[in-house]
Amino acid sequence: MHNTSEWRPIHWVLVSIILLTLPCYCIGVSMLALKPEAREPTLTPTPTESPTATFTPEIAEPTETLPPTVTQWFPPTLTATPRSTLTATPTITPTATSTLTPTPTDTPTPTATPTDTPLPTATATDTPIPPTDTPIPPTNTPTPPPTNTPIPPTDTPTLPTDTPIPLTDTPTLTSTAIVTVTATP
Repeated sequence: MHNTSEWRPIHWVLVSIILLTLPCYCIGVSMLALKPEAREPTLTPTPTESPTATFTPEIAEPTETLPPTVTQWFPPTLTATPRSTLTATPTITPTATSTLTPTPTDTPTPTATPTDTPLPTATATDTPIPPTDTPIPPTNTPTPPPTNTPIPPTDTPTLPTDTPIPLTDTPTLTSTAIVTVTATP
């Protein structure tokens, strides 16, 4: 529930307002009770005259001739003229263009080195094959010199620029395969 001690001052203010306005209500009710009787309005006759209009035509004689009227003068029409005109001037804005640089390509060229080993023969035996440790002899295979491989054109056109691109050689990667066959009798 609410604390009534907080509401107590508000109650006193409201009760005092009601008590102070009671005499005003009493005076208003008594004035309505003591009002004078309503009087009946009496009519007082007032004479009125209604004017009558009579029309008497007059014959007018022509008077002097008026001078001719001046031709109507129209002021000049003001036409707005622009003070400055904007003219579109195309300007070229340099943009960064990407240029393709050649990339090295790997062109494997397999080379087979013949070895002097006998071919294995197929025998149906159930003998387990022990692992062998055959050393691979070093071979000296000459590597061909690098070649100039042209890069095929792409579908993306590049705009010409003022900077020339120097041509570079494309290195070729050559792989060498060594085949060693070991036969177990």
